[in-house]
Formats: sequence, C-alpha cells, structure tokens
Amino acid sequence: MARPVWNELAQKRGELLSRDLAPAVHADRWARRYDGTVGELNRWVDHVRDTTYENLPYFDPASAGQGARVLVLLQDPSGEAEEGSGFVSRHNDDPTAHNTYIAADRAKLGYDISLHWNVVPWWVANPAKPVRSLEKEAVRAQPYLVELLEMLDPGPSEVVLLGKPAARAWRRLVRAGLPGALRDATVATAPHPSPLVFPRVDAATGRGNSDLVVEAFRMAGQRARGEKVRPAVGGPAGRRRPF
Repeated sequence: MARPVWNELAQKRGELLSRDLAPAVHADRWARRYDGTVGELNRWVDHVRDTTYENLPYFDPASAGQGARVLVLLQDPSGEAEEGSGFVSRHNDDPTAHNTYIAADRAKLGYDISLHWNVVPWWVANPAKPVRSLEKEAVRAQPYLVELLEMLDPGPSEVVLLGKPAARAWRRLVRAGLPGALRDATVATAPHPSPLVFPRVDAATGRGNSDLVVEAFRMAGQRARGEKVRPAVGGPAGRRRPF
C-alpha cells in the first residue's frame, strides 16, 4: 500500500523532502547541506551529534538563503525530521511541517529569510531512547540553543516561538541572559502547528489557532523586510512579548 503524502503543498510545488517519496529532491538537499548560509550550522550539528549521541536532523539548505532574519522555534523535531528526511524543514512530509508551510505561505513569510529549528534539537520521543520528559530535555538542550544563537551573525531581528514549550524555554534563556545579538529581537508567540492544536480555537482571543500562527508569521516577515506592519485583527498575535 502506498504511503500517504502529508505535506500536499510541498508535493504540489516539487519541494517535498522525503527519501522515499521524492528521492531526487532529498538527494539534492543532502548534497547541499554544508553549503550556503546553513553550512556552518550543519557542521555544528555534526559536533552536537558527536557530543550528545543524539541523531540530530540538519538545517534545511533551502532556507535562509538571504539570511536568518526570522528564527522560527518549535519544541523538538518530528520522527520524520530525525529519522526520515534528516532535516528540520517546512517541506518535510509530516502534518506539522505541512501546517507550518501553509501558515507561512498565507503570511507571505519567505523561506529565504527564515530559519526553522527547535529548542530541543533531538527527537524527545525517539523509541530507541528511554522515556524522556520534554521539559527536562529542554533544560539539557539549553546550552546548545545558546551556542546556536551565538553563531547566528547577524542575529535574527525576529523570533517566533510556536507552542508553550518553546516559550518556556525562551523565558529560561532570558533569565540566564540572551546573547547580545538577540537582545533587540522582536519575540512573538503563537500556538503550535501540530494537527491537534492548529485547527482549534484559542480560548483567550476567540480566534483560530491557525490564524494566530499566520498573523505571527506575517508580522515577523513584514518587520524583517522593513515594511510597515499592519496591526493584528482581533488580537495581539505577533507583537513583542515581555519575556
């Protein structure tokens, strides 16, 4: 039986990042993983792999071609990212990547100015590992997140935190002291784009979670491009948060 395609938008545009379903696309990305903006970051990924014995996925070489002006942080990679494509990408063939891509497309947040990553850079629920707590792994991963942020030069002017675990991890970073390049960044929070959360309504604002993600992406992209930011409709999605 043929495997279903989760990320239909990426497939439609010839961008689906899957060893099985789009081997030519995957081979091209794999060959380019040490090139361009993300090349140095992916050499760092190799170092973290060697020191943690975790199977970290790589940064997507199709992203941040014009610089990582918008940093998008989620909680941890999917199983598809870690053991499927081997990349953190909005082109991955899983529902969260699909929802992220839909939201970014609606928001006109270009992949050329955005970089996607996770506060825990390894798959916490990996069945090959003992049962682990996401919060404890986030604490363990914090030094690596700091290392990454220090490598982003110039630092992103926009940070979008998707989901409560990413927001909690960022608050810990703020208490510990952010790297200088990130202290002036505008930080926005929005719901996680998982298939369980993305279609729901936010109780605080009465708006759809998908709309809140789109709004955060839209405003971050506008600020990063130096455009006039249109205010959010019906709620404060995407504004700077007092971390």
